[in-house]
Amino acid sequence: MGLRTWSLSKFYLSTWLVLCVWTVPTIFVPSNDLAFAQETSISEVEPQNAPSDQSLVTRSRNSDLRIVKNLEFAKRESASIQADLYRPATSELLPVVVMIHGGGWIAGDKWNVVDHAREMASAGFVVMSINYRLSPKHLYPAHLEDCEESLRWLKLNHNEWHANLDRIGVWGYSAGAQLAAMLAFNPNADLPVPRCCVGGGTPCDLSWIPEESRVLSTVFGGSRKENPKIYEDASPIRFVSKKSPACFLFHGTEDFLVPISGSRSMHQKLIEAGVESELFEVKGEGHLITFLNREARSKAVAFLKKKLSDPPLK
Repeated sequence: MGLRTWSLSKFYLSTWLVLCVWTVPTIFVPSNDLAFAQETSISEVEPQNAPSDQSLVTRSRNSDLRIVKNLEFAKRESASIQADLYRPATSELLPVVVMIHGGGWIAGDKWNVVDHAREMASAGFVVMSINYRLSPKHLYPAHLEDCEESLRWLKLNHNEWHANLDRIGVWGYSAGAQLAAMLAFNPNADLPVPRCCVGGGTPCDLSWIPEESRVLSTVFGGSRKENPKIYEDASPIRFVSKKSPACFLFHGTEDFLVPISGSRSMHQKLIEAGVESELFEVKGEGHLITFLNREARSKAVAFLKKKLSDPPLK
């Protein structure tokens, strides 16, 4: 393994270890064993009449939430693939956001984005924050297949959660953003199609990785030289077309882990295809801090509100 390859590998792992350490204190809620599908209602409220779309925009961040932890949405051999579901504790029909954590396709968990999920649900969404199979045990596209299963589960179970299948968005960061973009730009015809996509620190185009580098060989089964097609097929930018849904990208200008050039190129390609696209550049920040950036998070929520309102807000 070359010095550059080892440095990239070490940096990727250390970044997400720091993220895990930072987020644990904010999301760990003591309970009587949350082993499987345990429902937590932050406060009991009476069902309310469905509000107008404008109230969706102005909903308080501190709304009462209904939360279900560790709900199994797919089974892979002996592995249970689980999600946490969040929504305001009302009976109103709401838009859906599938939230996908990052971690270089080899690490991470849905609890990494628990604060983002709570914030999103408080803004008036049903949020399905998912886990997926990880490498090196599972090679790509196993990760994407599990993400597709989350849409299949929503198709079958949306009524229970008062979730509007006609208003689905996807949100992801880092590797999760790559997966979210793939769901949006290369949709499975048998599944609900996302209306919009939010991607932070997105690996949009994997062609920037040196051909001989093995930094992602445990994810894609070899170097880019050995398996060029799998790297191409995992690059969301290749699937941009005039049929692509609206997209909001955010990226740190000092991100040396996932180059911002990929987000800039995909943003430009979306615009050229006639697709609505926004790119928010977080000045002077790297991969980790951009994930936590408050302004980027607020802009992402506002974008999802605009695109998932019915009819869409101008």
